Amino acid sequence: MANGADLIAHCDDDNQRDNEAGGSTQPHQQSQPDSNFEGPQSYEEPRERGPNLGKGLERITRRRQGKLPLLIPEGSLQPETPLLAAKFATECNVTVRHHMPMFKHWKDYKDPNGNVRDGIFRNFAGKVGNKFQMDLEAVPVRKACTEMLKCATPQQRYRLKKEYFDPHAPHLVRRTYPVPSMTDDQLNELVESWKDPKRMGISQINKANRAQVKFHQTTGARSYPVHCGNLGDKYKDKQPTAVDLFKECHYSKKKKGYTNVVLDAITEMEKKVPNPIEDG
Repeated sequence: MANGADLIAHCDDDNQRDNEAGGSTQPHQQSQPDSNFEGPQSYEEPRERGPNLGKGLERITRRRQGKLPLLIPEGSLQPETPLLAAKFATECNVTVRHHMPMFKHWKDYKDPNGNVRDGIFRNFAGKVGNKFQMDLEAVPVRKACTEMLKCATPQQRYRLKKEYFDPHAPHLVRRTYPVPSMTDDQLNELVESWKDPKRMGISQINKANRAQVKFHQTTGARSYPVHCGNLGDKYKDKQPTAVDLFKECHYSKKKKGYTNVVLDAITEMEKKVPNPIEDG
């Protein structure tokens, strides 16, 4: 896929530009600290990242002087190129966050025939389609958009619940909200569903279950296939084993290592891996 290759080739340029924008104006000069100096050291305020509204895709589109072609292979729900798949997922989530109403259930988005309501689908697919060169009448593209909408709506409901419901007692929850994609009646209906004792009990059970997770993956929002595809030439000489992929998905760049629980799991897995038999 030539366009996907062009996209990956220009990715390093974007990363370099972002690093230069957030770094020092003289990256090659390093100041040596004075070991004899006593007193307060310099302190740099941490930079808070703003909301991601698809700025990276906009830069790519301007540089190419045209929209990226989005092709979904038959039988797949995302593009084959990992970076293009990531941009597609980002735009779908941004569209849901800013333009889609949130209903209580996924079935509320469907018509009597079991398909996503035409107005909702056209609104969602149209806004995503404005960012890409894509055929909205193609069946694989329509299936991919439907699946992304289905996956993104529960995440947005969780964000709304975390921001407007969880911090307050049920009787102190606001009745009006600054959410442009929803009316106050729609949000109040959503809040009433969160107040349901059965739902609140399920929420507490889910929190307890999440607290028992031992192996937290560190791939972020990327799916497992996309993350493995981004490994590039790291395993060009050999096929990565299950242990290698486990390490890749649980290595923390922030902490520059593994947690103790992950280290113990890696040790146990490596003990169970049979030693390779040498020829001859």
